[in-house]
Amino acid sequence: VSSKEVYPGIRYTGRLADDPLGKMSLGEGTIIDGSGSQTADAARWGDYSSMNIDPVDDCTFWYTNQYYEITSSRGWQTRIASVELPGCKGSKGSKGGKSSKGSKGSKDAKGSKGGLRH
Repeated sequence: VSSKEVYPGIRYTGRLADDPLGKMSLGEGTIIDGSGSQTADAARWGDYSSMNIDPVDDCTFWYTNQYYEITSSRGWQTRIASVELPGCKGSKGSKGGKSSKGSKGSKDAKGSKGGLRH
């Protein structure tokens, strides 16, 4: 998400299988708010974005994307986070969620938002 007033950050939303099509019923959560923006005209945003389902529990979505901590031409950071659907009855149960920050180590994500846990 970004605008003239909001630095590029990483947010998520979701829906359950029984929810109406076209409606993201689980609300929006924030993985990280950006605090800078890209100044170069690289036009390559999203090259390092990926979402995958965890084969261990079939309930956890692992997501990675880029954001900026400071305004620069190419100084993006990579964030890896896990998001779990509420009430999911996967193959092995649930494991909780974490968010880690690329090469600078990891830290737990702060709280739950919008019915999804991360």
